[in-house]
Amino acid sequence: MKKPEIKITYLFYLTFLLLASCFNSSKKTTKKNIYKSNYKETLDSLVPQLMSDYLAPAVGVGIIKNGKIEFVKVYGEHQKGSKAPQNTIFNIASITKPVVSATILKLVANGDWDLDEPLFHYWTDPDVEQNKYSKLITTRHCLSHTTGFKNWRWDEKNGKLTFNFKPGTKFQYSGEGMEYLRHSIENKFKIGLEHIVDSLIFKPLKMKDATMSWLKDNDTLRFAKWYDTKGNLHPINYKTESINAADDMLLTVEDLLLFGNAIMHEKVVDGSLYDEMIKPQSAINDKLNQGLGWVVYDKLSNGEYILNHDGGDPGVVTTLILLPKSKNGIVIFVNSDNGASITNSIVKEIVVNGKEIIEGLHWENKIPKTINLSDSVLNEYAGTYKTNRGFSIRFYLNGNDLYTDSDVFPKVKLYPMSKDQFYPLPFELYFKFVKENNIMKMQFLSSDNEVELIGEKQ
Repeated sequence: MKKPEIKITYLFYLTFLLLASCFNSSKKTTKKNIYKSNYKETLDSLVPQLMSDYLAPAVGVGIIKNGKIEFVKVYGEHQKGSKAPQNTIFNIASITKPVVSATILKLVANGDWDLDEPLFHYWTDPDVEQNKYSKLITTRHCLSHTTGFKNWRWDEKNGKLTFNFKPGTKFQYSGEGMEYLRHSIENKFKIGLEHIVDSLIFKPLKMKDATMSWLKDNDTLRFAKWYDTKGNLHPINYKTESINAADDMLLTVEDLLLFGNAIMHEKVVDGSLYDEMIKPQSAINDKLNQGLGWVVYDKLSNGEYILNHDGGDPGVVTTLILLPKSKNGIVIFVNSDNGASITNSIVKEIVVNGKEIIEGLHWENKIPKTINLSDSVLNEYAGTYKTNRGFSIRFYLNGNDLYTDSDVFPKVKLYPMSKDQFYPLPFELYFKFVKENNIMKMQFLSSDNEVELIGEKQ
């Protein structure tokens, strides 16, 4: 697991990664044409334009339609100067979690593991062995993000694994929880988790390029390297150095489509265990809940429910959206810090109710209606703002639209919701411009209008 050294970019992605949703008990399969009639032609024109707008070298898109893999295409250059092959290998970041979770549930289905057995029977992390809560952690807690741990131990001031609350009492997204589970599994079975995933998931589903470890030398030429907000290669090590249950799985677009289709057809887990996987295990907020390994959303107007997980690391943005009732699904991979704008734009443009899906998965409230503003108003906001966190954000006009540009802040298109307030499509976050003493200032607001960042025009 690579520790992100670009703090603001990482926190920005976490805002939308830590979203989950609810369970709909009906599993009756109904064929629905959720895609717009010309979606393939739209992709072929839209994706290259998005790559240009957001400085993304490569974008992989996969479509499952009515239970069958219908479309697989990788656009651009996975490594600058090299045309991306259709079997380009991407790091899928946190989408590793639902794949690993499915593996664990397969062990449960086979009678080899128990969801609710305390994990201290097999493993206790040295950092928490003196804490009474260490006797309470179960697999269910790890898969539902209710262990009480922060995402990573380095998020704690002392750098040590720490309980923030009693396991099972509330949601807190945690890669550490998945790693805790990996240690427990490996200690019981005396074998690396990567071998278990390979035997229970990769091989049976014919995910031929999927791996939790690094690639063979002759496959590194197919690997999608990571690029920053400016379109430059990230100066960080992209080689997978150790197995991680929460991050860094490598595979192709087709590999993940095979996995997603198998999940929807209940070929990995079925019956009551499938029901357990998709029902609410912990609440994120009033709208969203967490299942076992999955984001699950059940409030679509057409009666569908969604299984979802996203991934985000420096230079990596990925999404997997499944609609199990109609057996439709979307996979999108981008090897750029600016990828979230691309993934959401694609969903919005090719899916009939794409905007509703984005709103359901990434917004607590409704996506605001946009208004038209004159270039003279937008030009007043354009310019470079020095923030109170020591970095700058530039706002500039591209056509009639306002965009952000920064070394550490993902590039996004801003939609005007009022004369002085804007929002980016991927996230429920807002930019507000205020003139004080003849100086233009910018406020970066959270979904509940708390000021997260301020800047002054230079």
